[in-house]
Amino acid sequence: MRVVPLLILFACLLCACASYDMIIGDTVHKKMVFHQRIKDFAIPFKKRIKTMTYTDPEKRIIKGIAAIDNDFSHASANITEGGVGFSHVTVRMKSQRHHPLNFEVEIYV
Repeated sequence: MRVVPLLILFACLLCACASYDMIIGDTVHKKMVFHQRIKDFAIPFKKRIKTMTYTDPEKRIIKGIAAIDNDFSHASANITEGGVGFSHVTVRMKSQRHHPLNFEVEIYV
C-alpha cells in the first residue's frame, strides 16, 4: 500500500526535472541586452526549426544565454556559432515532431 504513493511521488519528480531549457554562462546580476520570443506553429509529421542570430552593436562580450521552452515540450536549443565569450551568437531551436515551437531567448552581457 505504501508503494503506490512512493511511485506517484517518483513519477512527479521525474516530470518536474525533465527540462529542455538551455542556460549557458552567467545570467544572474547581468544586464539583459536582448529578449525575443520565437514561435512557430505545428505541422503534422514535421519538426519546426528556427535560427536566431544576435550581434551586439557595441561589441560587448556575451556573459550568458538563456533559451527557455515555454511549452515544456521536448524542443531543444543549441548554439551553432559564437556564444559566451563572443559578441555574437546564433541559436538553433528545434521542436518535437508534431509540436509547435515556443522559446524565449535572452542574452546577457
